[in-house]
Amino acid sequence: MNKLHDVTIGSLEELLNLIRKKAFLLLEYYKMYNQPFNIIDSVDNEMLHACMYNTMCTGSGGSGWDTLDKGESKGSDRCQSRKCLDCKAKVMFFLDVCPECNSGNLKDIADSRWGISSTSHLKYQGQLKSYRLTLVEPEENNFSCKKFRLRVWSIDADNEHLMAYAEGQNKQKSKGINFMPLSESFYMSKPCLHLDAILPIRGKVKINYFDPENNVPVDLPKKYSRTTEEVMQAKTWGKDRGNVTRRK
Repeated sequence: MNKLHDVTIGSLEELLNLIRKKAFLLLEYYKMYNQPFNIIDSVDNEMLHACMYNTMCTGSGGSGWDTLDKGESKGSDRCQSRKCLDCKAKVMFFLDVCPECNSGNLKDIADSRWGISSTSHLKYQGQLKSYRLTLVEPEENNFSCKKFRLRVWSIDADNEHLMAYAEGQNKQKSKGINFMPLSESFYMSKPCLHLDAILPIRGKVKINYFDPENNVPVDLPKKYSRTTEEVMQAKTWGKDRGNVTRRK
């Protein structure tokens, strides 16, 4: 894959390099204070998508469209804090030992998801253009990782599978869809890849693929053969994420 969008590729490279520099500039302080780390936060993610699609951010703060072209930006960063199996503390991704008990017995966590409101999805059906889904993953799932893969897909807001998911979720107590990257429902929602790049801690960003007009969905993995109806019938619908608990 080597197609580049000639109109905005220069500004996109420049923006990604600035986002990368800003993120890693404070990395040592995040490590010092054991603070969870995201390479691309929600504000930068909206700006990235505005750049990709030649539009503007709205500054809505969650009360309107993320971009003027009626796109909705979602981000998932897999540089997640690990869990110390000895004292149960959370340990930020770039530390190799727990800062609370000095244990190296750490469990990897990779469950970051895109949050979609089923209520808003149904309310704005026919108005919302698409979901722009960003995923950042470490090339190596260890504290010394130096390169990170960035991908952005677009999913049509009127996609039949996503619509069925929203309708089912909206009947539950929790109205939030915990949309898992690279899951069965993700692939069945026909995501179209628009950006694939490598973000290094040092050095320039490398864009391997960029086509914001690509409308060919990624292939559905062979391991997924169920129909939308079968997937929805099998769902447990889960619990409302975000409940706060404290370690004893």
